[in-house]
Amino acid sequence: MTITVRVDQEAFRSKRGTSTVMLKVTSTEAVNVPKDVRVLVNTKEPDQKGTSVNVAGTLVDILADPTRDRFFILRQDMNQVLVFDATSYNQVATLKTSTNPLQMAITFDRRYLLIANDSSRLIRVYDLETLQEALPVFMPGGHAPRSIACSSSTCLIAVRNDLGSPAALIDRLDVPSRQVITPKTLGIYKNEIGLATNLIASANGSSILMAQSDGTLMLYNSSADSFTISRKLTTSVAGAIAASNFDQYVVGNLLLNSSLVPIRTMSQTAGLSSGFAFIDQSALRVGAPDAASPGVIERVTLPTGDSVRATRIIEAPLLPAASGAASPATAAFTQLPFFRTLAPLYSRNAIIVLTTGGFSVLPWSYDSATSSPRLTQITNAADQNATLAPGSLVSIKGTDLSPINLATNQMPLPTALGESCLTVNGLPLPVLFVSSTQINAQLPYQVDGNVTLVLHTPGGVSDNFNITILPAAPSIFRNGTAGTDSGIPAIIRASNSELVTLSNPVHKDDSLTIYLSGMGNTSPAVEAGVPAPSDPLPSVLIPPVVTLGGVPVSVTFAGLTPGQIGVYQINVTINRKVPSGIAIPLVVSQAGSSTSANVRIVD
Repeated sequence: MTITVRVDQEAFRSKRGTSTVMLKVTSTEAVNVPKDVRVLVNTKEPDQKGTSVNVAGTLVDILADPTRDRFFILRQDMNQVLVFDATSYNQVATLKTSTNPLQMAITFDRRYLLIANDSSRLIRVYDLETLQEALPVFMPGGHAPRSIACSSSTCLIAVRNDLGSPAALIDRLDVPSRQVITPKTLGIYKNEIGLATNLIASANGSSILMAQSDGTLMLYNSSADSFTISRKLTTSVAGAIAASNFDQYVVGNLLLNSSLVPIRTMSQTAGLSSGFAFIDQSALRVGAPDAASPGVIERVTLPTGDSVRATRIIEAPLLPAASGAASPATAAFTQLPFFRTLAPLYSRNAIIVLTTGGFSVLPWSYDSATSSPRLTQITNAADQNATLAPGSLVSIKGTDLSPINLATNQMPLPTALGESCLTVNGLPLPVLFVSSTQINAQLPYQVDGNVTLVLHTPGGVSDNFNITILPAAPSIFRNGTAGTDSGIPAIIRASNSELVTLSNPVHKDDSLTIYLSGMGNTSPAVEAGVPAPSDPLPSVLIPPVVTLGGVPVSVTFAGLTPGQIGVYQINVTINRKVPSGIAIPLVVSQAGSSTSANVRIVD
């Protein structure tokens, strides 16, 4: 059964952030009732920056790899670390944690990812080169790791002590030996902390800040290998936590100096404190009034702590549940008073923010002036030919096409990606990939003849780009690889399911499958951006003619490939009349257009 859901935009018109709605399907007769589906509704205004990437679950921590272009998100409800590529923003790996993970840390030598798990007696360890699990850290009896941070000399762990007094304390970890010790004192201070305690290390490994929800702060100095400062603030605090390389620290909305003395209460323009990140001798901070409002990101001038260029973002960052404004996804933040929602990437191409719907991507220069997009070329994505048809997969070239690089694996394809939206004669195009110089998309099936392509971005609207859409414009894909060879025509032998190459030639009694783009409309019709069904199979309305060395071959099927978007296939049977040779032309003709590829044929 297929259910179509349409959203009444009027119901969300007053919202400017992301609203989370649970779609519940019920039946008195169904055997297998599906789980509730989370639906995110966003009605952003033009000045709101960023691209939202949907990630379900309870997300409690984010960390950018300091030497590799990727980032990690801790998903507590599934006991997982989600690993994302920082160029495409696609998830590339899932790492298993123990129960109720709370915080991640990366060792100072950049070799290992450590995960503290509140309902476990061990710390999970992953090799950052291979993303394979390494030998874990076994905690002393009764110690549950809640927060962890690594300096240049040691890793500190805030633990819950289930077997004695005090109820919470600090352990020290030597990563190479996996040995954990419990120091009797923290320098001149008692080794006794509150349960709601967070640790955060400076990037250069010189210090670790310890912050407690009651306002008690302590500072570990790596050179002295000891806690050297302790201070009690007058009020309880929560929200962002950060440590700089230049002896400044942040807890909530307070900027602290090297003695942990508050030197500035930062402005409330960003709303509730959510995330803070020091970058060189400047900083970024993010917050929001509540979970349903737009987030606000602003730059912070150091050492004064002045906030400048506040910019609204597409949705709210995750907020402390204690504020009464957070969504259920942020409930885990009550377990730790401070948290990270802001992760500037190693490449300095983008900034990642944990937000209501998962995470949002902002270009590094999100607040700089942007230029209007300019379209210069459109080709089919199969062989880069300029002929196009309804439903063709296309590549659009130009400048300032998107503020970020972003690919999607959503099904159906979105019609807006990376703050870029393409239309042809007013119809939106489903989009697969965007960057500053290229967009990959699919033409709607309803367009025909002379049409106008227009791109909308935060920088403005492109000039009209006129193109001609033919009824059919077949193009064989050239995306095959075999060994070191690439750009091989996507023609498959049915007998061994391998690409046709010089070493895997066509035989005269073979059946072949040819993969193409641009074969036009089908029966039944399929909507652009939606995978083709397998039952019934969508067949092309205009039958193709296929010849091999000038000899017609039998076409047994021509239509969309089941499960694929915009990909067609032609199944043919080869007869004994075709000629043998090293480079015999295989030609597909349809509605006056044709595409060809040379293949080797043997007896």
